[in-house]
Amino acid sequence: MRTFYLGMEDELYKIEETANGYVTTSHLQGTQPTSVAQDPQNKNRIYCATFGHGLWKSEDGGASWRAIGKVSPYYEPVSGDGIRSAHVTAVAVHPYKQSNGNSIVYVGTEPSALYYSKDNGESWTEFKGIQTLPSKANWQFPPRPHTHHVRWITPSYVDENHLGVSVEFGAFISTKDHGESWNDRPIFSPLDTHTLLAHPHCPGRLYAACGDGLITEGHAYAESEDEGQTWTFMSEGLDKHPYLYNMVLNPNDPNDRLVSASVHAREAHHASLHSTVYRKKGERPWVEIADGLPCEGSYSHVLASDPVDENVFYAMSNKGLYRLDQQATKWMKVEIEWKASFDNQHPSCLLITAQ
Repeated sequence: MRTFYLGMEDELYKIEETANGYVTTSHLQGTQPTSVAQDPQNKNRIYCATFGHGLWKSEDGGASWRAIGKVSPYYEPVSGDGIRSAHVTAVAVHPYKQSNGNSIVYVGTEPSALYYSKDNGESWTEFKGIQTLPSKANWQFPPRPHTHHVRWITPSYVDENHLGVSVEFGAFISTKDHGESWNDRPIFSPLDTHTLLAHPHCPGRLYAACGDGLITEGHAYAESEDEGQTWTFMSEGLDKHPYLYNMVLNPNDPNDRLVSASVHAREAHHASLHSTVYRKKGERPWVEIADGLPCEGSYSHVLASDPVDENVFYAMSNKGLYRLDQQATKWMKVEIEWKASFDNQHPSCLLITAQ
């Protein structure tokens, strides 16, 4: 059975699949979830980053949650430096790197800072080296130009000590030695990577869904075959919708990608909402695959793959949750309880797990 975790503007909406249908519950009300991640070593351990309310952890599959990562109050024992910003913008768990049997966990914040934990989020160490990178002087998030944030954290499938990180807006940065040193933005690399992925069946490759297409024609999407040292832009077919936001890869095919796309950031996140989905297989151009999706009036779709069925994908927006079955060309709505308030909420993240 599957469990869906939908990050909406003011809550984490949990949907459990049962033999008698779907059961929905609301969690972390009043927070603004930004990213959700599962520990591959413990499927009941879920992390949820929120914008303004810090980092939260569940040890029971999302039934209950506890705030973690805060700087220790004066009356508690010191446990690392803690996460100094409550505006947590990214969380990731390493697929295989561990310490004393615990998966390494990473978080990023606004303003841009990066941390890791070796004890399931109870204490944190900052990767301070990113603060001295030369490109930092040009990091800037356009809606709030006085600041910027870590957008995505991507562990490597080649080397457990290699991390790729995107900063919105301004840079792709990386480390080969788990933060002892950092490589600044390579020349001709994406500046505005909204989603940065790696694939276990294609070690060394990175996939970047970008906002760069609004700055430079043909720069909506990029891939790297060498952990981000060099990049190739592959945007043929995205001319009508050059602003990419979210992305998912086929777990069984590293050459099968889906992205959420819009004409401009305003259509993806603000007024005149219109968002669609494109797919690229192999070297072929991107093709719009939106039949069945409510594109008009829709915030940018958040995408995820199915943990049970091969080649099945999901797309979630303020209009609902939709499923694309294997070999299908039309999205089908998942019949779940959908709150009326969600119609005006910008979704942020979608995690699907299975026991």
